[in-house]
Amino acid sequence: MTVPGKLELQWHACKKQNPFLIPKLAEMAFELKSLGHDRYSINGLFEALRWETRHSTGDFGLKVNNNHRAFAAREVMNSYPELEGFFALRKQKPRPGNWGQIY
Repeated sequence: MTVPGKLELQWHACKKQNPFLIPKLAEMAFELKSLGHDRYSINGLFEALRWETRHSTGDFGLKVNNNHRAFAAREVMNSYPELEGFFALRKQKPRPGNWGQIY
């Protein structure tokens, strides 16, 4: 069994605080896909979502750590199989204490 790292634990807390995050990112990705995009950047979706939420949050929009982007991309594609491969992913490096395991 693998032990989640600090960023992964923060990601789970972020999702709990923002339960709309994954469905909204998927909605945006599906819209892009319907417009003919085979791939897109999770970074672009994060920034667009921040822009869209700026009025409801009363400041600069949704506060999501940029380090969570890779987790979000993986989760969107895992949760919505039709989006598999929509975001480019890099192999994650093994974390100390979990040598040899790639996430």
